[in-house]
Amino acid sequence: MTFFATAQNGWNWPEEAEKHDMAKEKQAYYKLLMTTDKWQECWTSVQWLYANTPDLHESIYQDGPKIIDNLIETGISAERTNTLRDSLLWTYDMRIKYFGDEASVLDRKAYSAFKMYYKVPAKYALLKELYDKLYTFSSSDISDFNLTPYMTLATYYYKSKPDELPATDVLDIHTKITSVIDEKIATGGKKEKLEKEQDKVDAFLNSLGSDLISCEFIEENLVPKMNANPDDINTAKKIFSYSLTAKCSDEPYFTKAAEIFFTAEPSFSLAKALGDRFYKTQEYAKSNMYYEKASNLTEDKDQKFEAFMGLASVAFKQGDKRKSRSLAYEALSVKPGASDAYNLIGNLYYLSFDECSGGESRVKDRGVYLAAYEMYQKAGNSKQMEAAKSQFPSIEEIFNESYEEGQKITVDCWINESVTIQRR
Repeated sequence: MTFFATAQNGWNWPEEAEKHDMAKEKQAYYKLLMTTDKWQECWTSVQWLYANTPDLHESIYQDGPKIIDNLIETGISAERTNTLRDSLLWTYDMRIKYFGDEASVLDRKAYSAFKMYYKVPAKYALLKELYDKLYTFSSSDISDFNLTPYMTLATYYYKSKPDELPATDVLDIHTKITSVIDEKIATGGKKEKLEKEQDKVDAFLNSLGSDLISCEFIEENLVPKMNANPDDINTAKKIFSYSLTAKCSDEPYFTKAAEIFFTAEPSFSLAKALGDRFYKTQEYAKSNMYYEKASNLTEDKDQKFEAFMGLASVAFKQGDKRKSRSLAYEALSVKPGASDAYNLIGNLYYLSFDECSGGESRVKDRGVYLAAYEMYQKAGNSKQMEAAKSQFPSIEEIFNESYEEGQKITVDCWINESVTIQRR
C-alpha cells in the first residue's frame, strides 16, 4: 500500500494512496464543474470530500455555500431546498470546526442565514441566536453588511412574535448595533456610509411606533435602574439612545444619563450633545465646559467647527462679545467661509450700537451696522444685510459731518474694525 505526505501548502491529503487519488480527483472535478454550471454533480463531489476528507482544505467549505446557492436557483423542490439550506449552514460550522477563524466565518454564516430566512418566522429564533453570538465579538469582526440585518430581524421578529421577543430585547439589539457603529466610526470606518446604516437602523426602530419606545417606557423601566445604580453605564447608554429616538431629550433623566455615559466613555458626540443641552437650559458654565471638551475630543474639521461655534454662542450669551468673535474666527480657521460664523459676528456687531455709541458722531456710531453688513454679506444673508443697511447713516449725516461715501473709518469700542462708509 502506498502512502503520501499528509499536508502540502495547507492541503491535508489522505495518506492512503487510493483515498488520496480519489480526493484529488473529486476536488479537481468539482472545481471544473463549477465553471460549467453543473451544480448537482458538483455538490455530489463536494459531499464526498466532506464525508471522507473533512479537513482537506478550507476552500471546500468556502465553495460549498456557492454551490448550494446555485443549485437552489436551478428550480428544485421546496423540500430539497430546505434540506440544502440546512447543509449550507452546516458548511460554516464545519469550517469553524476544522479551520477556526470563528468570528469571520460566523459573520458570513449569519448573513447567509438572514438572506435565506428573514421572511420565515419559524427561523427567527435561529437567526437571533446567530446574530446575538456574532455581536459578542469586537466591532472589527462584524461586517458593515451585518448592521442593518440584525435590526431588520428584530423588527420582523417583534411584529410576528412579540411574546418571544419583547420590546426590551428589541431595544437592546438597537443599542448593540448603535455601539458597534459608533466604535467603527471612532476607529476609522467610513463615516458617511456608517451614518447611513445608523439611519436605517433607527428607521426600523421608529417603524415600531410609540408602543415600543416612549418617554413613559424609559421613565418607568429604565430611570429607576439608573437612579438605583448611577454607575450602571449600560442603563445610562440605553436611556441616552432611546431618549433621542423617542424625543425625550428635554427630560432631566436624559441629561443625567448623558453625563454618566460621557464620564465612562468620553466622545465628541456626547460632549456636543451635553453642550447643546446645557445651552438650551441656560446653564452656560456647564455648556461651555462640554463644548470645550468636545473641541478637544476630535480632529475632524466639521466637528471642531461645531465645538468652536458652541463656545462662541456661549460667550455671546454671557455678554463677552470680544471672546465670542475670537471663537467664531477660530471656527472659521477650521472651516473657512462658513456662513454661520460670519452671521454670528454680524449679530455681535449689530447688537453693539448702545454699547459702542459715543454720541458725538452719528456716522461713527452707525459704523457698527456697516461692520455688521460686511459680515452678513460674507455670510450671504441678504435679509440681515437689508436690516443692517436700514441703519446706515443718511447721505445728509455723511455730508454734514464732512465724510464721503466710500471713505474708510474705524469702528472703535471693542470692535476696532475698519469699514467703508455707505448710505442707507
